[in-house]
Amino acid sequence: MKHLLLASVASLLTATSAFAQDMFLDNVTVLASDGTRQTADIQMRDGMITAMGPELAATDGSTFMTDVWVSPALVASVSTLGIVDIGGERDTNDTSANTDLASASLRASDSFNPREVHIANARRRGVLYAAIVPNPTGNTIFGGTGLVVSLDGTNSSVLNDTALIHIALGESGARRAGGSRSAAMSQLRGALDDVRRSYLTQDEGDVLRRRDARALRAVVAGRVPLMISASRASDLMAIIALKADYPALDIIVVGAEEAHLVANELAGAGIKVIVDPHENLPDSFDSVNASLDNVVAIDAAGVDFAILGLSSFRTIKAGGLAHHAGNAVGNGLSREAAFQAITGTPARWFGIDLGTMDVGSPASLVVWDGDPLEATSAPVAMYRDGEALSLESRMTALRDRYNPTIDDDRPYKYR
Repeated sequence: MKHLLLASVASLLTATSAFAQDMFLDNVTVLASDGTRQTADIQMRDGMITAMGPELAATDGSTFMTDVWVSPALVASVSTLGIVDIGGERDTNDTSANTDLASASLRASDSFNPREVHIANARRRGVLYAAIVPNPTGNTIFGGTGLVVSLDGTNSSVLNDTALIHIALGESGARRAGGSRSAAMSQLRGALDDVRRSYLTQDEGDVLRRRDARALRAVVAGRVPLMISASRASDLMAIIALKADYPALDIIVVGAEEAHLVANELAGAGIKVIVDPHENLPDSFDSVNASLDNVVAIDAAGVDFAILGLSSFRTIKAGGLAHHAGNAVGNGLSREAAFQAITGTPARWFGIDLGTMDVGSPASLVVWDGDPLEATSAPVAMYRDGEALSLESRMTALRDRYNPTIDDDRPYKYR
């Protein structure tokens, strides 16, 4: 009954962008982006937080919700939302360009579709921001230039169109670079040296064309993160050595299933890591030592980390972020660290403003019907800068249209 009641309230709140009514949240558990929490009552008016504290009295006419949770919106630190509809259908998949000669200069922002159907599905699971990461292409380890977006579904949803550059090492990088890990690392070091030498007045460098070298300038200077897909402990140690030779690099490792074996070294080198807490099976020779203790070990060592959500088919599923963080807690990670890894940490990495939940400010928050890290909890309302955002999607529209209990005598295909 609680879920049905709160879902009805959420539909009322998000039915219009110009709603003008009071909302009172009673006995709220307020989660901050650093994972700390407190209990309070919250009074809102036209999207503004007008009061927060214990034992508040609701204003007359307020929409009343009780025993809910409030948090910042979630951040997907790695995603392909907006650049792929159906992974196996080439015409709808812009994650890579396998026959193009360009590499680092390929901009995923040129392919991003803010109305791609999976975006609304992620938003209704509490995810409002994402780093969109292109995959490596052709015979190069470089995937291209990624972007950071808001998942609000509007034409102005791109927040930073040159937010990172993604490359692959490990098995994938070795395969693309010529068949060995040494070839992949040689390609990467050669590319960085091309930029360092500023050969750009010539036609070509040792590894890069001029356009790709220009794209890497900000990476070599440390202004833009270099995101590296790698899993095996030996590959992580090679990345640590790379960081020693190019200390300005801001490196984020994605995957890192064996990071627990070199956690202290990663922390000492200041290398950031994005991990999936569910990854505990050796599905390749890159992850023979995968363990459910991985995220706990890197947290204990002081590694700066975020949490990634993968499906059972190893495809990125941004909507499952809260579930993955909750499972990390079940395996020994603190609640504070888990929640920070899907909000405050990736927001800091990519310069995302999560907004505020301060009194007197426009609300930027998600209202949940229970603990966000519990699998059965779901958002019932979402605000950004005081504006109520829709929690509807094509999935919910199809559910409502073809629900056999609705009062509609037309055949399904005519509804």
